[in-house]
Amino acid sequence: MAFATLGAAEVLGVHPSHSDARLLVADAVETFGHPGRLGAWPWPAPRLAYANAVMPEAQVAAGVATGDDALLAGGLDLLGWLLDLETHGDHLSLTPVGGWAPGEARPGFDQQPIEAAAIAEACGRAFSVTGDPRWCDGIDLAVGWFFGNNDGMVPMYDPETGGGFDGLTATGRNANQGAESTLALMSTLQQGRKLVPSPH
Repeated sequence: MAFATLGAAEVLGVHPSHSDARLLVADAVETFGHPGRLGAWPWPAPRLAYANAVMPEAQVAAGVATGDDALLAGGLDLLGWLLDLETHGDHLSLTPVGGWAPGEARPGFDQQPIEAAAIAEACGRAFSVTGDPRWCDGIDLAVGWFFGNNDGMVPMYDPETGGGFDGLTATGRNANQGAESTLALMSTLQQGRKLVPSPH
């Protein structure tokens, strides 16, 4: 539903009166609910799971698309909470493939590239809406995760193939370079590149 909301929000950005897209966003807001006040565990599920930053990004996008300032603010707050939770010192310590809940050990493994990409995409949207440099820092952290600034201190990018490695394990990286991991790498680098002024 969160991914569909992002698509519908893009449609509304071009065609604001598109009825099906507006209905989908409204259904999503009803399904997600408005983000609650940030407490000890503000996440709308008992544990973090997969591509987590898509949820607050969808709330931000829905808030913009519907003009709902409270939803927008709540999505930004939730993204900030997630970014703080997944930042350890100077690097991202991502939610592992099995998810994470309070009381479980950190760091967790295997960490997946989709998590870094979701952070980069959500921070990119948050920056485009707010202009707050905090979100640029989130993109930098996501890019850094691929270049070795991560819990394993190992690059997750193969400069020879241009591929992204499939996962960061407790003993190194998974050497497979699947499509999802490579696309996650590419989308993260695209977000990073938006922050670098073109020489032309």
